[in-house]
Amino acid sequence: MTTTRRGFLIASGAAIALLRATGARAQQPSAPVPGKDRLIVRSPRPINLEARLGDLTAYHTPDEAFFVRNNYDAAPIAPAQWSVKIEGEVDNPLVLRLDDLQKLSMFTQDVTLECAGNGRSFHKPRASGIQWENGAVGNAAWKGVRLADVLSLARPRPTGRHVAFDGLDKPPTPQAPDFIRSVPIWKALEPQTMIALEMNGKPLPHLHGGPARAIVPGFVGSASVKWLERIIVLADEFDGFYMKSNYTAPRADNEKEIYSLQSLEVKSVIVSPAEGAKLRAGRTTVWGWAWSGEGELTGIDVSTDGGQSWSPGTFTGRWGRYSWRKWEAEWDAKPGAHTVMARASDSLGRIQPTSRAFNRLGYRWNVIHAVKVDVA
Repeated sequence: MTTTRRGFLIASGAAIALLRATGARAQQPSAPVPGKDRLIVRSPRPINLEARLGDLTAYHTPDEAFFVRNNYDAAPIAPAQWSVKIEGEVDNPLVLRLDDLQKLSMFTQDVTLECAGNGRSFHKPRASGIQWENGAVGNAAWKGVRLADVLSLARPRPTGRHVAFDGLDKPPTPQAPDFIRSVPIWKALEPQTMIALEMNGKPLPHLHGGPARAIVPGFVGSASVKWLERIIVLADEFDGFYMKSNYTAPRADNEKEIYSLQSLEVKSVIVSPAEGAKLRAGRTTVWGWAWSGEGELTGIDVSTDGGQSWSPGTFTGRWGRYSWRKWEAEWDAKPGAHTVMARASDSLGRIQPTSRAFNRLGYRWNVIHAVKVDVA
């Protein structure tokens, strides 16, 4: 069979990265924490762990398969000792403990978190940072309180236009910048933006930010700061390293101007069949996950001939406004070598591209996912 040139480049790039990663995995230690043994160790300290696509089979990603992204380490803290300060451009600065939050109205929602650098390893040339493949993403049921309800207790001033989050993770040296990220006030006040206390029906695990973390649905994972210690209402976007230097990308219309990342890209991944799978000829189901940040998913297309032709897939199963969605496509597989591809589109008019311009930090990777399979 033949494939399009773009399809060939997409599939070849993915295959090369897979081979490199496979060789690297053989040298990797097991996960440094109990219960995370199946995850790929991208960094032992601070701990950064990636899921294998083949383990992302459940709508709610279980803790043992949920990726871990840390910029710095944080010591465990007993829930009874935890508190968060709300300060800055507010008329009523205050400190809240866990039991104070638990007195507020609680709610549960499904939200997909994705590291801004997910897919970084596929950039050419090599981008700076942890070399994530496709598994720095997961979907969970988060339970907590609305950030808007917490901020209302502090009474933000009209001058407050941004909200910054500071966690208990500590820089390794006095010279290293604190990890602080801010979001616009409109996002902070959205009813889905929350302080989460539980993950998939259990108290929030320490590795995932327990006892309390921010969840900023639709934004890159770095906005959902772990181990919350301070919430600061600001007049302007926070002027710190992790807003002005890291977690930034050049603008499409002016690459000399950079901006701090906010919304996730529209994206999909193929879970089955896996790269290199040997399939029997006949009817088979191709499936995976798709998500879309501030946009809402509007479609998923699947190609089984390397991008020469595309057919619509079907979204199926449960989903939430900011969760991923399962998609499926039936395929009458004929004998031979095939390149299977998937591309998602959303309500903002975005569609997964065939390529992505290089940026030095390797962000915004949402190139069409492709896997090579053999049918006999």
